[in-house]
Order: sequence, then structure tokens, then C-alpha cells
Amino acid sequence: MARFVSLNSYLILLGMGLLISANPANVWAHTGHKHDALKIKLPQVVAQVNGVDISREAISRELKKAAQQYKKRGMPLNADQEKSAAKKLIDDEIGRTLLVLKAKDSGINITRDMLDKRLKEVKAKFRSDAVFEHKLADRGMTLDQYRAELETDLYMDQIIKKEIEPKIKIPENETRDYYEKNKNKFESQEKVRASIILLKFNPKEGKAGEQKALKKFESILDQVRNGADFSAMAKKFSQDSLASKGGDLGFFARKQMLPAFSQRAFKMKAGEVSDIFRTGHGFHILKVTDKKPAEASPFEAEKEKIKNFLIQKKVSQATRDYIEVLKKQAKIKTYF
Repeated sequence: MARFVSLNSYLILLGMGLLISANPANVWAHTGHKHDALKIKLPQVVAQVNGVDISREAISRELKKAAQQYKKRGMPLNADQEKSAAKKLIDDEIGRTLLVLKAKDSGINITRDMLDKRLKEVKAKFRSDAVFEHKLADRGMTLDQYRAELETDLYMDQIIKKEIEPKIKIPENETRDYYEKNKNKFESQEKVRASIILLKFNPKEGKAGEQKALKKFESILDQVRNGADFSAMAKKFSQDSLASKGGDLGFFARKQMLPAFSQRAFKMKAGEVSDIFRTGHGFHILKVTDKKPAEASPFEAEKEKIKNFLIQKKVSQATRDYIEVLKKQAKIKTYF
């Protein structure tokens, strides 16, 4: 969901059009343990929802993290921007609180086992528990605070699955329509399969060493062009790590291979052998063994992925609408 996932999932600063992602790979990247002070001051309780207080703790923590990241990018937030971001975070937290309260009123209960399982899943994304704990400390959070956030996430997940997801239906014609309008997203890249032979030379031998290797390679190339099996020649002569595989590079897209190889391979026909060329590794020849043109993946192969994407999109919008209904029924006070 776009705006009602956990505060540690992601933050969009209001009116700035910039996304700060919060997955383990980037938001939990090391930023040091020192947290810069905010330009604005939040009250101890920033809002109240049906008698439940929303404290400044989580809002302040996420706001500081966002401010630090923008500062690192050379775009420090001014007081007005911090204020706008804080208001948006508070509004999000009001929505989250409403979902949790609705879940509890609906009889949903998050057990310790459920919470332990979710925490284990999160920890599994890190190299070790020690790394996880370091990143947690780096965000200025205790384990108990993080468990509280995960518990909120679980309540939200459950109420959405109960109240919203069952009502979302995606007819096949809608799935197909998305496919037809976005065919470029389902196109595979043109690919080439090629094999190489490498001969190295000792730089200490100077020009004489180069000429010796080149002369040997000219003989190899002559044999290949006169019918010698390229794979067998690679196994016999190539000094590349792929020699045992006959020099086979496998299929690759244009940008997956070094330009010295890809620029030649994509211009050649299947079965064609290149002239000798040089790179920093030595002398090479290249044989294109197969080619795959760019083509669109068929609708049937993409149907389930598209359906799941459209479901999530509709769930996200339906959740926003659902929260707006809950807001109208709730007693909400804001203090910032």
C-alpha cells in the first residue's frame, strides 16, 4: 500500500515529490548514531484518535531520518518543509491507528507467535542478528519499539485481508487491457549467445611477446575458418576460465557484456567468427553461436503477475478510501 504501511516501510515527503525508500538495503544504510536536531518542536502527544494518544516518538524518529537523508543529498529541509512532512506523517499515523483499532474491534488478535514469526522473517534479510541489531540502533530504535511497529503492521495486514481484499476483483478483460497498453513492459531484450578464445601475453616480453601470441592466434583463427571446431579449439588453446566449456559465454543482452564483446557480437550473424581483437586481458576471437530477437512475452505468461499488480493497486486505493470513512466516524484531535 502506498501510504498506510509501517513508518519503517517508506516515507513520502509532502509536496516534494521525492521518495525515501525504507527497505533493508537502503533506508537502513549506515547513517551514524548521531541524530541531528529538528528545526521544529513536536508536542509530546501529536494527536488523539478515539481516546488513543499518538506520541511524537515515532514521528520525530522518522522525520529525523528523512531530514538526514535529504541533508546528505545536499537538500537540507527548512522548517516549513519539516512541518509539512511532520503533518503528513501524523496523518498517516492517524490512519494506521484507525486500522489497528478497527482490527481489534473486529476481534482480530495478534499473538506472540505471529509477532515472533514476522520478526524472524525481517531478521533473515540481514547477514546476522548482530547486523540487524546494529541497524536498529542506527535508526534510534529499541527492539521493543520495533516489535511494536511490527505488531501494528500485522493488525493492519489482517484488517485489510478481512475487510478490503475480498471485495477486490480483477476481470480478465481488465488484465488483458493493461497488457495491451503496456506491451513494452513485457518485451524481452535481444540476446546473443557467443563463445570466445583468449590468448594472453606477458607485458614484460614487450612487442616481441605480443607478436608471438598474435602469430599463434592467427594460426588458430585460420584453422577455425577452415572448419576446425571452435569449441574444441577453445578447450585446447584458450586461456580463459571458460575454456573447459568451449569458451561458451551463454546468452547475454547488450548491456550485460563488456562493450568490446557486445558491440561485435550484436553486429555478427549466427555462425560468424570475428577477427582478432585486443582488450586488457589479451587477444580474443569471438564466435556467435545463436541469436534471440527481442520479443514480447505472451499474455498468458504474464497474466498472473499483472493481476496481482492490479489487485495491489486497487487494495491501496481502497485502503485510502476505507480510512477516510473511518476518519469520518472517529473522534480525532490533532495538536500540531
